[in-house]
Amino acid sequence: MMKKYLPGYVLVLAVLGACSLPASTSGNSALQVLDYHVIPRTDFNGIRITELSGLAWDEDEQLLYGLSDRGRIFHFRFRVEDELIREVTPVYAAHLADRKGRLLSGKESDSEGLLALNANNGRKGDTQLVISFERQPRLARFTPQGREVAAIPLAKPLQDVSHYRNDNNALESVTWHPKYGFITAPEEPLVGQPRNLHTLYALKKQWSFMAYPAPNSFITGLEFVPGSDDLIVLERAWSGFPNPMVNSIRRVNLARCSPEGTCPVENLQVFSSSFSIDNFEGLTHIRDNLYLMVSDDGENDLLRTLLTLFKIQ
Repeated sequence: MMKKYLPGYVLVLAVLGACSLPASTSGNSALQVLDYHVIPRTDFNGIRITELSGLAWDEDEQLLYGLSDRGRIFHFRFRVEDELIREVTPVYAAHLADRKGRLLSGKESDSEGLLALNANNGRKGDTQLVISFERQPRLARFTPQGREVAAIPLAKPLQDVSHYRNDNNALESVTWHPKYGFITAPEEPLVGQPRNLHTLYALKKQWSFMAYPAPNSFITGLEFVPGSDDLIVLERAWSGFPNPMVNSIRRVNLARCSPEGTCPVENLQVFSSSFSIDNFEGLTHIRDNLYLMVSDDGENDLLRTLLTLFKIQ
């Protein structure tokens, strides 16, 4: 979520950038952007498709899940052919609910990161969604229909909300690794830590790496390369006009970290523009070496929900 960075001058930037694609200023030849698709801000099942901050692909069900930071879950029929996005059609929408079926509201509904479990095991009907929450930091399992199943334990440093720099920079992302379990990260480093040193938290292990060298470069998405220790990290940086919006896609190999947990990081691609303010917050693996990310439109009529398909060699 980035609403605190969207004052009145966003109107000027949005008008200039609404018809433009993100400008790529630097990168690694290992990453190639393939296609873009804008999801219209329409209603489905009486719920507005807007403010998507999380994505997860379900190979078994052939569904793309989208998570709004207003506590809403969406299902899309999604199809890629010839490395191009051919279809994005909404087929389900619901509000998140607790284990008793009560709809989440207020701070408890600030859902940000999304992960699909059991989504590529060859069996239908057993998918669960893992969601990270921001203003009341927590991880929890949900059904694909949006009902909570169970809480997921957090690493001790993440349990106390006072450890975060503010309640709008908490758990923006979540991923899973067969060796380390669930991994999440505060959007901005915790109180008392260097502002330019990101830390990833599993339940009993931590890793750190330097943030992308732009002011306020915060973690918004995490996704492992299947079958590896390579973690794809999505960061977003903006410090207000006239500074550019900077979205960076980076790679951290956890197997190459030092015994103390300090990790080297590789910049795969950097999108930087003063005129396009797409705020990328969600990231998911599709298949093979294909990935998809989404921008949060902030429910601003001049911004957009932009899906970007790319591949990593």
